[in-house]
Amino acid sequence: MKRYRLSVSAAVLAGALATITAMVWFSSPLIACPGVAFTAMLLLASDSVLERTQRWIDTRRARIVVLPAGLWVLYVIYALGMGIATVTAVTTMAVYLSVPFVVLGVWSKAEPLVILWIWLPLEFGIIRQILIMRTPGGDVHYAFAQLLAIDAGILAFVVWNRTPNTGFRFDWDGNIFLNGLTNFLLFAAIAIPLGFAIQFIHYSFTLRKLSTAVPVFAVIFLFTALPEEFLFRGLIQNWIERVTRRPALSLAIAALIFGASHLNNGPPIPNHRYFLMATIGGVFYGRAWRNTGSLMASALTHALVDTCWTVMFR
Repeated sequence: MKRYRLSVSAAVLAGALATITAMVWFSSPLIACPGVAFTAMLLLASDSVLERTQRWIDTRRARIVVLPAGLWVLYVIYALGMGIATVTAVTTMAVYLSVPFVVLGVWSKAEPLVILWIWLPLEFGIIRQILIMRTPGGDVHYAFAQLLAIDAGILAFVVWNRTPNTGFRFDWDGNIFLNGLTNFLLFAAIAIPLGFAIQFIHYSFTLRKLSTAVPVFAVIFLFTALPEEFLFRGLIQNWIERVTRRPALSLAIAALIFGASHLNNGPPIPNHRYFLMATIGGVFYGRAWRNTGSLMASALTHALVDTCWTVMFR
């Protein structure tokens, strides 16, 4: 079955439209900074941009410095314009973005350490905290933090370290769609009755909420599902599977790690019900990724789950 991949021109157009829309919505030209990071994410998943970037680096290895430096410059421009730049924040971001490239350049097998380096500062809110505005108004700190992290991860692992089989491509075909949808339905068949039984979900559907389903899905897919699937399936499950050569074991471990990452999503903390539901979700997200080799499938399942929860049970 033929797969269709996002073209470079479509990536640029989608990124430009999203950036302009956000700039108008938030009434700030500085939104162009997260907009550029968003466009970079689309571009890296389009056509053969990853391969061309790899070849560009191969001709002169020192060029790798340009990649984290470019992300850092986006942050600095944004932080200066928003009045949130401090020496500590600027230095923290520089270290956060550069360490993955330095470590993987010295020791390519240090993938687990670099995964933790990228993940934990996000998990504990360190990166988001230095992006939060100090004055009232539109705040895109969550989306910008996610974008900086996923761009750094893609460039460090896929471009610099040549980590195989992450599945990070904006590819679509019938198999990807069916796997994403099937795993969502299988999860729903288990999670909805279980969620009611443990009082994790409550029916809250209204027609007004239904009208927001499409934009909610799009935002979740791009800024929650895709970054999390890149981390937990493209990097963590992928690494465990390559090391153990046991797909079922790697699926289970990655799902447990994914579930554990939700323990601090309270109240209460630790949130054991969220851990249980997220672990089950991680199994089906991992199945979608493993069956297709594509993050698009697992991100589709993930985004459908979160959208259904938001619209119907939250």
